[in-house]
Amino acid sequence: MKNKIIALFIALGAVSSANAQLGGLGGMLGGMLGGGKSSGGGDVGAMADEFNRDASAINEVVSYSLIQIVAALGDKQQIAAVKAVNDNLAKTTDPKEKGSIQGTAIKEQAAVADELLKSDQAKAKVEKMAPEMQQKVAKSIFAVGVAALRIPVMMDKGMKIIEGIGSNPMNITKAIPVKDGMAVFAAALPKMPSILTTGLKLMRDVKVDPGNPAADSKMEVDKNPSIPEG
Repeated sequence: MKNKIIALFIALGAVSSANAQLGGLGGMLGGMLGGGKSSGGGDVGAMADEFNRDASAINEVVSYSLIQIVAALGDKQQIAAVKAVNDNLAKTTDPKEKGSIQGTAIKEQAAVADELLKSDQAKAKVEKMAPEMQQKVAKSIFAVGVAALRIPVMMDKGMKIIEGIGSNPMNITKAIPVKDGMAVFAAALPKMPSILTTGLKLMRDVKVDPGNPAADSKMEVDKNPSIPEG
């Protein structure tokens, strides 16, 4: 089974690349080929749609949360980088392009946010923040924590979709967005528990309690991060 899944990921990568180069032809072919039932009887297309919807919601919350953390604690160069991401998100209307920007931001900024929260200067910076900024950072850390608790379940769902595709390889194009979503999660997840634990301690040290996130906690996205002027 492990070798089968690895082979499927390789095939998905090849199809994804070809799909991009051929202007979406792979997606058209996937729709024409039909089918979509997994070996367990589930509708792979419906499962993939649900995964992609939930992954999109998580990515939106995490990307804006990381933007806020880096904007609040970063240096001028780091702030400029997340401001550019935020500006791109603000002017982008295409959902796929927006999702791509968010995915890249998560991959790039998770490590940055983690390092900034662990910095020796972090506490002093947070202490000097206005209360409104402190609350924005606290809420961002909380949101990352909720996402970190949900992502393992999402990864399990994604693997089941990939396994379902294995019973009907003609439906492989349906899993390309799932594969891409899992890649974002896999890149960010190692840093997210550290962002949560370090961030919670940091904020509580300055008498701001973000709360205790749980997998079923409500995730609220703040699409208006407070970014200092350069």
